[in-house]
Amino acid sequence: MPILSKTPLRNLRVRPASLAVATLAGFLAFTLSSCKSMGPKTIQQDGFDYNQRIADQENEQLLLNIVRVRYFEMPRFLNVSSLINSYTRGGSAGLNANGSPFGNALGGSIDGYWSDRPTITYTPMTGQAFARSLLTPVPPSVIFFLIQSGWSAQRLMRLTNSVINGIHNENGIPDGRRQADPEFPELLDVIERLQQEGALGMRFNGDWPQVDVEIVVPKTPRTEEARLAAERFRELLEIKPDKHVFDIEYGVVAEKKKEIVMQTHSIMEMLSNISWYIEVPEEHIAEGRTLSTFQPEDPDLIHIRVADTRPSNAFQAIEYRGYWYYIDDRDVNSKNTFTLMQILMSMAKDGTGSVGPLISIGN
Repeated sequence: MPILSKTPLRNLRVRPASLAVATLAGFLAFTLSSCKSMGPKTIQQDGFDYNQRIADQENEQLLLNIVRVRYFEMPRFLNVSSLINSYTRGGSAGLNANGSPFGNALGGSIDGYWSDRPTITYTPMTGQAFARSLLTPVPPSVIFFLIQSGWSAQRLMRLTNSVINGIHNENGIPDGRRQADPEFPELLDVIERLQQEGALGMRFNGDWPQVDVEIVVPKTPRTEEARLAAERFRELLEIKPDKHVFDIEYGVVAEKKKEIVMQTHSIMEMLSNISWYIEVPEEHIAEGRTLSTFQPEDPDLIHIRVADTRPSNAFQAIEYRGYWYYIDDRDVNSKNTFTLMQILMSMAKDGTGSVGPLISIGN
C-alpha cells in the first residue's frame, strides 16, 4: 500500500486553486497505487448485463428465423462462443513550483484513463452435425422429459407431434395444410388432465440420448376425474383397457395394443409450421412474396403479429422487410410456446465448435 509523507512547505504561498490541484493529484496517486483490484466489483453488473444481452440475441435470432422461413429463406444461426472483457485503468499526476516577482505558485497536472474492451466471438452454426440436429425428429424421450419437468403436455405435444396412434395434428405448411383430427385436441386435453391429477407417470430406461420411455397410468386412480381421463385415454388410442403401462415408440402406426406410436416434428418442421401462423402484410401475399396465413381452429399455440412501427409492448420484436414482427408481452400462451421452442433449439445444438460464454475481467 502507498505511504504518503508529510513535508512542510516553508515560506511558500499556495494559491487555493493550486492547492486543490495538489490535493487531487495526491488522491489520484494514492488511488492508482492502491493494491485492491477493481475486477471483482465489475462481475455483478457485467455478468447480468452480458447474460441478458446474449439471451435477447438468441430470442431475436429465433424470431427472425421463423419469419425468414415464412418468406422461403434459409434460417441462419450464430452462437456466442466466447466473451472476453478486458478493463484497463491508469493515470499520472505531476506537481511543480514556479518562482516569480509576485511570489511562489504551486501548479500541477492530472491525467487518467479508463478502457473497456470486450472481445466477442461468434460461431456460425453450420455443417452436417447442425443440419442433422435441425432435420432429425425430436425423440419422444425429450418430450416426456419436459412434461415430467412440469411443462404443459397439451402445448408441448401440439407443438412437437404430427401423429399419435394414427390421430393427426394440424399442419400449417401450404403443401399439406389441414386442421387437426377432432380426436387430437381431445387426446391432448385428456393427457393434460392426467398430468394435472398426478396420474401420468413415466419410466425412462437407458442412457441419454438413447432413452426408452414408458407411460404409466395408475391401475386404481385416486380421483374420479383421473379414472375417467385414463379410460378415455385408452379409448382414443385404441389400447387394451386392462393395460396401464405403455411403450412409447417413434412411428406412424401402432402394431401392438399396448404401445403408443408418435411421429414427431424436427426443429425445422416446427419452425416451418409456426411460420405460417404469422401475420404478414396483405400486400406481401398479393404480390406473391409469401403465401396466405394458416388459421388454426385453436389459435392459442402462438400469435406473431406485424406492425408498421416498433411496438411498445413487445416480448420479442425484430424488424424485417420494413415491418416489425413481434410477440406481445401480454400474450402468455405465445410467450410459453416461444420459450419451449428455445428449449428445444438448445437441446438440438450439438455444441460443436463452441464453448460456454466466458467473462474474463482484468485490471
